[in-house]
Amino acid sequence: MTDWWSYAQYPAFFILGAVVSLINSIAGGGSTLSLPIMIFLGLPATVANGTNRIGLIIGNFSSAFNLARHGYLNKKIFLQLLLPTFFGALVGACFLVRIGDKLFQAILAVVICLVVVMSNLRKDILGKPPEAPPAKLTLKGALGFFGIAVYGCIVQVGVGFVQIFGLTRYTGLDPIHVNALKNALTNVFLLVSTIALGMAGKIDWPIAIIMAAGAWAGGYFGSFLQRKKGNKFIQRFVSVCSIGMAIALVVDLMMK
Repeated sequence: MTDWWSYAQYPAFFILGAVVSLINSIAGGGSTLSLPIMIFLGLPATVANGTNRIGLIIGNFSSAFNLARHGYLNKKIFLQLLLPTFFGALVGACFLVRIGDKLFQAILAVVICLVVVMSNLRKDILGKPPEAPPAKLTLKGALGFFGIAVYGCIVQVGVGFVQIFGLTRYTGLDPIHVNALKNALTNVFLLVSTIALGMAGKIDWPIAIIMAAGAWAGGYFGSFLQRKKGNKFIQRFVSVCSIGMAIALVVDLMMK
């Protein structure tokens, strides 16, 4: 990197952390922007994956805390899904630290494309959500959110869309309550996976701390915005950017 970049990278990563956290707070898929950018700026794919998660934890906590403070977090459903999510994260962490940079980048490119498709599916494609959340954890719910946690722990990219999809059908709650649950549950497997990546030396801590500071601001602002406006514009924006970056990742991978 040039001398000017050694000074400019920290404001750039602060802004990146804020933007990604804002997008994740409202919808999901923010990592489809941050991971390719971090890789293109010179971080190895697995290090970018680990570094990115520090900001995600802070941003998700900021958003979930603000939504819970306003009464949007359904604590009963959160406790129902806590154990399946935690055990799924433990399983995912066993695979996470064994993935190499090239394999991870290939998986990332495929997942980005799938996220774009999933984010544009009709909401009733797998049936209508229930009228009220289940009183007890169901077998399908336990297996489903166990699987989501495994995926979220290993890849993480686009897991917000998967969670929104799953939580809407499991609970029948409105989007803002679903987002509160999504942000709270995401931090469960993010904490497990980040500890595993940190122990494996896959985190660039100076960049991670700067992005975390930006993520706190982005998460808080995102939780405010979603109480005031819709998220269609952000979802479409992420879809367009994700397609372009997925293509760039594939091209970059083929040239190595």
